[in-house]
Amino acid sequence: MHVTFIFLLLFGIAFAAPINLMFAVPMVAIIVVIFLAIMFMFSNALSSPQLMAWTKSEFREFVAGVLLVIIIFSLFISAEQMSAVLMGEEEATYIDASIGVIDNMLESKTSGYDTAYENIIRVATKIRVGATYSPYVGIPAWYFYITYSASPLSGASIFLMALGSATQGLTNVIFLYEGLSLLIKFFHATVPTIILPLAFAIRLIPFTRRIGNTLIAVSLAAIVLLPFSVIIVGEVNKQLIDYPNVTISDSDMFRLDPHSWSMDFGSMFCSFLPNRFLLAITEYGFGFVCCGWLLLTGYGAAAFPACFELTSEVIYPVIMQVIKIVQTVLTLTWLQWAEMNIGATGGFGYGLWPERVFDILMPFLQNVNNVILVGYIDFVVIAIITISGAKSISTALGGEWYMAGVERLI
Repeated sequence: MHVTFIFLLLFGIAFAAPINLMFAVPMVAIIVVIFLAIMFMFSNALSSPQLMAWTKSEFREFVAGVLLVIIIFSLFISAEQMSAVLMGEEEATYIDASIGVIDNMLESKTSGYDTAYENIIRVATKIRVGATYSPYVGIPAWYFYITYSASPLSGASIFLMALGSATQGLTNVIFLYEGLSLLIKFFHATVPTIILPLAFAIRLIPFTRRIGNTLIAVSLAAIVLLPFSVIIVGEVNKQLIDYPNVTISDSDMFRLDPHSWSMDFGSMFCSFLPNRFLLAITEYGFGFVCCGWLLLTGYGAAAFPACFELTSEVIYPVIMQVIKIVQTVLTLTWLQWAEMNIGATGGFGYGLWPERVFDILMPFLQNVNNVILVGYIDFVVIAIITISGAKSISTALGGEWYMAGVERLI
């Protein structure tokens, strides 16, 4: 519990304003030297061999701690220089390399998780447009009409379940690697200046040596093992794994398109303002609009009833029937065109649209699931390398490490 408390305390300090606590290491070293010198004087004054032996043992541990600080800082400097040489850039570091590996996993144009997510959204949008389209046709007679409605592409909605499952997997993987990238940046910004100096200072204090060794091991794992494990995993994937393509070509995307623009042919008369006006005023309003001016003339009393009867009972119904017939013809034309071009209704078309959706989505979803599986395996390998390395370093330095939940991962 005390180690967990120290972790939480250090992370809370790290989230504070940017500070550099390296000055605390020599100050603590001076205080410890003074303390050991006083204890050595007391041991001589009291003629206590036990106290003198303890003081000498702690002094040797202090010297070992100072050497450990020097060695670790030397390793940091050499690691920075080595990574700059390997990457061929003067200011490049292994941190930049690890972030680059994660960015490539996320943003690759052919196998990236973000690319797969974008293609899934595009495909799901097109399928939903087709699956939710339901044409409504009114075939008019003189005093009655026959209605027909259908959902010719609704069968394709079953594919949305598979796309939803793939999207959930991609969301989890993207969350893991975005969080991993953020952790690497956070540790790079805080471990060298805050967490590691405090770990050194705690290590030099005689009574907190074991906790200090544990914090040093965790710091080294966070700043060295974590980014290097990401780089190793990235290189292994590059050499051994042929990443599948998680994109859909423009031609296949066109084949998935239910051509929603053609579905709106039958509704153009509903959105045409003169037609909307005619539909809104009914036959009586139409008759009054057409014949109302006759009431202002001298023959209005005789002419208005005949004109009103003709326009409301004959002309207006004929206009409405013409509008309905044209609208019906346009809708039936789309159904026939869809049958001949994308096989929408399942009759004599050369290919059913849902079958085309399956032929395109099957290999695409297989590739997406394979990429997701590789992402999960990579993350587990990175976690095992980092956690096992931290535990091994802590054991080698003489520290201790047990955190509930973490120990089960090793």
